[in-house]
Parts: sequence; C-alpha cells; structure tokens
Amino acid sequence: MGTKNRKLPRRPHADRPRPGETVRKQGGADLQNGWYGRHGTLYLTDERIVFVPTIIDSALGGKRRELLYDDITEVERYPSSPDGMIPGGKRPRAILHTAECGYELIVGDLDAWIDAIEIIYAHRNRHGHPYAPTFIRDGSTSALLKEL
Repeated sequence: MGTKNRKLPRRPHADRPRPGETVRKQGGADLQNGWYGRHGTLYLTDERIVFVPTIIDSALGGKRRELLYDDITEVERYPSSPDGMIPGGKRPRAILHTAECGYELIVGDLDAWIDAIEIIYAHRNRHGHPYAPTFIRDGSTSALLKEL
C-alpha cells in the first residue's frame, strides 16, 4: 500500500496551468488532507496534475499543488469498490500517493478521473515514458482502456 502520511509538504505555490500546456480534464475538487479541506479546481495536463484553490481558500492559506506523473507511486480509489463505504459516512476519494505523502482528492465523478489518469499513463507509455504507478480499485474499468 502507499504512503500513510497525509501531511502536505511545505513547498511554494505551484504554477497554474502554463500557456501551451495541454489541459486534458478539469473540474471542481477538494483537497482533503488534514483537518482543513481546500476547495478549488483540479487540472489534468500532459505533464502534471495541478490543484488550484479558490480565492477564499488561497486567502486562508491554501496553496496551489502539483503532482508530476513520475512522482506518483500509487493511485488508490478509497473505498476500492464503488459499492464500498467509508466509516463515518465520508465521500469516496482518490488518494494519489507519492514518496512524501498521499494527496486525498474528492472529485465529482471519481471513476472518470481515475480513468483519465490511467489513460494519461497509457498515452505516456506509447510515447516513450514506460513508468506507471499501481492503480488500486475494484469493480470499475473504462472501456477506453480495454484492448481492441
């Protein structure tokens, strides 16, 4: 299993999606590490995953975060199955594990986001980047990822 640490590393703000950087998917998201949840927009680009908090969350100390694809060691759906439940009635989430910590992201269509991340890694693999993290989930696979 991935990293159990959920404490976000102290880093300066990441860049917003840069000019010329292709955004493949974007949508509202919550970064739920620790007691204080940050609300904002999640961007899936060809180079990285970027979280940009809302103006209010930025004023309250929320930072823009980026995850480089080579730094992600595991993509976990929690709970692993769409039929599963999290104790305490929490919403299902994706946990993107790195060597430093696990980033807990709550998004609208969780399985579609995980599919999109998997598709990005398949695309990168076809273009000479063989690294891909472990994906942990059950009962949900995209037809886009099946061999024809």
